[in-house]
Amino acid sequence: MKPVLEILFDRHYPDGSGALKRFREHLAKARLDFDVEANINVLDSPPQASFPRGLPSFVHYYIYGTRFGTVKKIPVDGDDSSHAFTSDGIGLNMGCPIRLSRALDVLFSLKPDDQKEPLAQIRARKNHFACVEELLWLTLWKQQTQVGRGGELVPQVNGNKAGDVDWFFISGGTPIYLEVKFRPTDWMRTPDCGGEAVDEGFFSEIGHKFPSEKSAFRRCVAAITGFAEPGHDDADNSFFALCEKKLLLTPGLDAIVYRSLLGPIYVCSLDKDVVAQLFGLIRYPEFREYPPCYPILFNRELRKDRAAITKRTRLREQGRIIFAIVPDNKPSPSFRPQYPYRCSIPKRGHKGDPHNQSIPPFLNPSSAKNGSDR
Repeated sequence: MKPVLEILFDRHYPDGSGALKRFREHLAKARLDFDVEANINVLDSPPQASFPRGLPSFVHYYIYGTRFGTVKKIPVDGDDSSHAFTSDGIGLNMGCPIRLSRALDVLFSLKPDDQKEPLAQIRARKNHFACVEELLWLTLWKQQTQVGRGGELVPQVNGNKAGDVDWFFISGGTPIYLEVKFRPTDWMRTPDCGGEAVDEGFFSEIGHKFPSEKSAFRRCVAAITGFAEPGHDDADNSFFALCEKKLLLTPGLDAIVYRSLLGPIYVCSLDKDVVAQLFGLIRYPEFREYPPCYPILFNRELRKDRAAITKRTRLREQGRIIFAIVPDNKPSPSFRPQYPYRCSIPKRGHKGDPHNQSIPPFLNPSSAKNGSDR
C-alpha cells in the first residue's frame, strides 16, 4: 500500500510523485521549526447512512506550541475569551500538506529579497498557518505578473511607519496592492460550534497601510481568510454591516475580498464597477486542488456554554455595500451527515497531539466530550 502522502498528492496533483518530490525539496529549503512529515496523522470519518463511504480522510500535520488545542485551559464560563482557543483542527494546530505545498510553490517562486519575510513567518509555529493562507491568496488571480512584496504606500508621520503592504502584482493589466489577514478564531462561526456572529475585530488592522484617497490606476484590496461564510439572513447581517462600515471609514480601500478555507470568494465594495472588475480577475480553484472538507474538533460541553449566551442583534446598514460571489454568485451548498461525527481522545502524543477514536452514532460514553464539524 502506498504511503499516505503519496496517496494524498496523487489525489490533488496531475503528477503526484513530482509534486511530492518538489514539496520535500521545498521543506528542506524552508527549514521549518518543526518536522512536517514526522507529524503526519490521518483522521478518518467512518461510513454512515447519508455518507456510505464516510467523508474523505483528513491527512494533516500537527504543530504543538500554537495558541490552540483541546489541551488548553478550560474556560470558566460561556463569556470566557479562552473559548476561542479550545479546539483542534485545520489552521489551528493542524495543517493540510496540500495547502502547505501550494504555499511553498508560491514562496519559492518569488525573488530572493521578497522571500525573506514570509520565509521567517512560515517557519515559526505561531505564524505558520497565517503565512500559508497569505501566500495562497497569490494563487487566486488571473493573468498575474510582477508579483512581489507591496512595500510602503503611506509616508511616515513623525518617524512612524504605517507598515508595508503584503503584496503587489498586476492582474489582467490592473495594479493591485493586497493586504491579507487570517482569522483563526472564526472557527467558532462554523455550523454547530456555538459561536457568535462576526464582530468588529474581524475587520481590525485593515486599511491603515493604504493611502487616504483612491487611485484611478490601481486597486487597494484587503483579503481575509476565515472559516464560515457570511450570514445572508435577517438574523445575522454582521459580516456585511461591519464590512460596509470598514469601507466607509477607509476611503483609500477599494474592496474587501473574503473566503473561507474551501468556500467561494466574496468581493465587497461600495463601487459596483470595482466589484465587477475584481470579480473578473479572481480565479476560483479547481475542485481537485484541495481536499473537499476540513474538520474542527470541539468540546460539545463547551459548545453548549457558548450557545446558551449567544445573542444576535441586527446591525445598522446604510445599504451602500455591493458584493458578488466568485465563481457563480452563489454561496456554497451546505451538506451535513445524518449523524454528527463524534470522537473521544483516549490518549495523546508526547507533544499533546490528540489520538482520536470515533464514536458510532447513538453511543454516548462519558468520555466522548469532543465532536467534529466538517
